[in-house]
Order: sequence, then structure tokens, then C-alpha cells
Amino acid sequence: MTAAGDGRSQRSVRTAALGISTTAICGVRDHAALLAQALERESWECSMHWLDRRGGSLRAARAEIHSWTGGLPAELASARSDVALLHYSVFSFSFRGLPLFVHPTLAAVRSAQLPLVTILHEFVYPWRRDGLRGAAWAASQRALLIDVMRTSDAVLTTTDFQAEWLASRRWLAKRRVAVAPVFSNLPAPGPIRRADDDIATIGLFGYAYGQATVSLVVDALRLLEDRGVRARLALLGAPGRPSATADAWLAAASGATLTHAPSFSGTLAAQELADALGACDVLLFVDPLGPNSRKTTLAASLASGRPLVAIDGPRRWSELADAGAADVVAPTPSALADALAGLLGDESARAALASRGRTFATQSMSAAHAAHVIAELLGDVVGGSRR
Repeated sequence: MTAAGDGRSQRSVRTAALGISTTAICGVRDHAALLAQALERESWECSMHWLDRRGGSLRAARAEIHSWTGGLPAELASARSDVALLHYSVFSFSFRGLPLFVHPTLAAVRSAQLPLVTILHEFVYPWRRDGLRGAAWAASQRALLIDVMRTSDAVLTTTDFQAEWLASRRWLAKRRVAVAPVFSNLPAPGPIRRADDDIATIGLFGYAYGQATVSLVVDALRLLEDRGVRARLALLGAPGRPSATADAWLAAASGATLTHAPSFSGTLAAQELADALGACDVLLFVDPLGPNSRKTTLAASLASGRPLVAIDGPRRWSELADAGAADVVAPTPSALADALAGLLGDESARAALASRGRTFATQSMSAAHAAHVIAELLGDVVGGSRR
């Protein structure tokens, strides 16, 4: 896309991607980098202006934010940016959950006099969680969201229910809200390498769930064993072993007397994780909310080209279910065991489900799809600022 201005020669519109990370491994930063590449393919020049916070104390964090935001207007001017694209994950703009660094960041964008599109990755903590601490997070993050919405010319969320929530809050400024699902941050799996034995591998990417969900999966595996289906559970990604999360899975497996204890990959490099997903016979998605478009674990599982079984929940993404991209089943051990047994016993069914999932990921959960949606928002915002 090009833009003309008062006799100047046409040139690509320059987008400045802004954000903050607090850890070395950061999904939002990876998302921003891949999105920048996809925007380039949409003919939007995109530069990254990112702060990697390392200070542990409040004083150190304030110093880092002050230095970054203080230099940001000049940095954006030097990049000849036309529009800012803010990746907003509220805890990265916070100290111990309190969003102390939102105002300085927004003030820097206003000082740069750029139109702003904000991607709301994570923006408010739910009410009635974690007692007084959770209440402080929920209240303060809602208060700062008022400023985020006022400063933004348009926003993007990753789910329909988030967009509906924003539209229903009378205390928030009304802005155009678009929706683009998250996408996988992983490369394509390499050549598939299966285990030499005849034991099926059931993979679960992202497994930090409560005891009820752990029990649901383990009880389903117990039912599979009772039916003579030989399978093992591979828990992929962080936190790995040892951890309290791993202890909970191992205790549940021991209580159910599973023949094969769950295995833990731990933190892997991107290609290694992609290969581990690709090596599984079947993958699981067991978020109690159901399969929804804000989960990168869902996107990566679908994109891996392996068949996916997901448990149903109140936030089920109807588009995914309607496309048959995953086998969405009732959140009971028997329903989960039935689905797994059916797939493990039918190679053609596994291949068909895997194909539908990969196609859906390409069409609806890809960086290219997100870039197309965001490019339209950016174009409208830049065009409006020049009228």
C-alpha cells in the first residue's frame, strides 16, 4: 500500500510496532515480530521499537521505562513512522500487576503525534479472583484501559467475546474494533519421527491447568487403557520437570495407576517444539473455556498438521467447530476417551481431521490473515489522519 501527500512522491506507509516484554521468552514479542514480517508482505513497512525490561525493582523498572519512552518520539521521527501499532499486554506495562507504565507509553505516542492502532492481547484482569490483590489488579487495569481506548484510533482483539465486552462498556471510548485470531509462533514441523514401539503418543501443548482438568485427562487415559489402547501422554513446553505443575500431573497419573507416566519436554527451541508436536499421533486442547481464538497453543496445534481433540466450553469458537478443524467433545472422561480411541484406531480419520485443522489454521489463524485485518485498520487510521 502507498500513500500520497500534497505532491510528494508515493511511498510505503511506515508502521512502528511498540511493546514491552518482561521475560526472555515472550509470546507477544514473537507475535509482533512475525506480524511485522507479514505486514511487510502486505506492503507496509514495519519497524520494531521494543523494550525488554530487565530491572527487578520498582526503581529499576521506572528508569527503564523513562529512558525508553523519553527517546521514543525522536526514534519514531527518525524512522519516519506514519502510524503506531501498540502491542498491549497489560502485565508487561505493570509492576506487580499494577499498570504503572501505561501513561508514560501513551504520552510518548501522543508526543510523536502519530495515529495509534492498539492490539489488545491481554487488557483486564477478571473480577473475583485472587482476593484483594486480584481486585486491585482488576480495578487499576480497567482504569488505565480508559486511557488506552481514548488514545487509540482503533483497536484489535483476538476474540469476538473480547470485542463484545469492549463494546458493552459505557465507560470506554467507542472505537472501531476489529478481530483477528492469534497465530502460531512456531515453524513448520520437520520430517516426522515416530517412536519405534506401538504405543500411541497423545500430545498436550500447554498443560498448566487446575486439578479438575488434570483429572479429566488422566481419567480418560485410564479408560483408554481399560479398553486395551496403548498410549502415553506427552506434555510439551514449559514449565517442564521439575515443577509444581508436573507434580500434579504425575500424582494424578500415579493415582489412576497409568502404565505410562506422562513425559515432559520442558522448554524447547521453536523448531524442536514444532517437531515434538508433529511427532504426536493425536493432540489435545483442554482449556476449560473451550477452543478459542486467543490461544497460541491452539493455533500451533492446528498448524502442526496433527489431528486435534478439544474439550468443549463456554468460549468455544463456533467458526472452528463448524469447520470441523478439531474434534470438539463434551468435557467428560468418557467423551474424551471415545474421541481418542476412535482416532487412534482409524488412520484415515486422523489424516482427514489433521488436514482440516491445518487448512483452518492457514485460512483463519495465520500471520497473513492477521496482517490483512490489521492493514485494513491501519489504512483507515492513516487515511483519516490525513483528511
